[in-house]
Amino acid sequence: MTERIAVIIPVYNHARFIAETLESVLNQTRRPDRIIVIDDGSKDESVALMEPFKAKGVEFCARENRGAHETINELVALAAKDCQWISILNSDDRYLPRRLETCLEVARANPSKSVISTRLEVIDERGDRMREDEARARWFYGVQSIGDAGDITSAEWLGRGNFVATTSNVFARAEYLLANPFRPYRFNHDYFFLAGAAWRDQIALSKEVTMQYRVHGSNTITTKPEPLMREMLRMHLDLCHHYADELAADERMRQRYYDYSRALWDNMSSFHAGLFQLLLTQLAKGTNEADREALARSLEVPEFKVSPNRSIASAYDGREPLSVSTLSRRLDALRNEKSQIQDDREALQELNRIRQRLVSSRWVALGALLGLGGSLTRNEGKKPIEKLQKLKAACAQSAWLKTGATLGSRTAKEFRTL
Repeated sequence: MTERIAVIIPVYNHARFIAETLESVLNQTRRPDRIIVIDDGSKDESVALMEPFKAKGVEFCARENRGAHETINELVALAAKDCQWISILNSDDRYLPRRLETCLEVARANPSKSVISTRLEVIDERGDRMREDEARARWFYGVQSIGDAGDITSAEWLGRGNFVATTSNVFARAEYLLANPFRPYRFNHDYFFLAGAAWRDQIALSKEVTMQYRVHGSNTITTKPEPLMREMLRMHLDLCHHYADELAADERMRQRYYDYSRALWDNMSSFHAGLFQLLLTQLAKGTNEADREALARSLEVPEFKVSPNRSIASAYDGREPLSVSTLSRRLDALRNEKSQIQDDREALQELNRIRQRLVSSRWVALGALLGLGGSLTRNEGKKPIEKLQKLKAACAQSAWLKTGATLGSRTAKEFRTL
């Protein structure tokens, strides 16, 4: 069955941008099966400007203002009737042409995931791409760059900052969106949704830039920090409340939650970890001693079987003081070792693939019978990466493969360009 995709667009007072937004959807390399728009009580010319797009297949209605989260949930319910995937797009943002095609490719490559996200770029009111060092764009590119620093899970990355950045960067299974509706936050309905998805290991990512987030004077998030900081604190209390039972029951989910929670201390998205701890003291203040004792005893999890700090406590080797820098160096060494193992595994897989193709090649087999192309069967090098490089070089320099490519052998042409 062909997977159907719906693009849903909540509109509110974006007459300046809505035509560009809709055109970006209509110009997709993989056209959506439905484009559904609800105007959430706009007071500008948005409704009039969208009317001509009905003839292009855009489904559109207008009603009174109910808020972004309510409008998205309403659109999800409409799209989920006959579409398996739903892509959200805010009415001031734009898709690049391969957005839907890329997201569907990532979804097919990750069948266990429910939420797909990609890289984005930041544009200004005129639609021009903003540089990475421009003040209004620096945060977005900075939080995306965290994922380039090494081996990091989506849960840890999201703890450091909302790298997905916007609901416009959410491409998700319809059933998952229905089961996890957006909440009535002013700023953070996407962050709550994404945090839960990351804890459940439901996010798959692409490094391809497929959408454009527009920064302009009427963006919801302003420069005043207090409203956003307060909502971030409230949102994390809500997350703890909502996922408490699921976390208690699922050890692997708890590990992702721990990664997320540790990363919160270096959060880039207006979350103040110290203030959150202060809130927990206020919650504890409202309990009595018996309640606190009962709560501490109520947890029945395997984490109690192992000391949480055993690896740190045993890290001292008597040669240098135990410090954060000491542990960081050892962690870096372990990460490098892990990266090397991963590189060796990938090189070995490619090496085996090339060798299998060479073995199955009639042209290479003919060369072997004639005593030609012997360099293609040698096992030179010590480590898999070195062996792979040697074999690729042998293929590139092989006179027998060059002859085969000239005579039209497809296999010879393929291996000449490795």
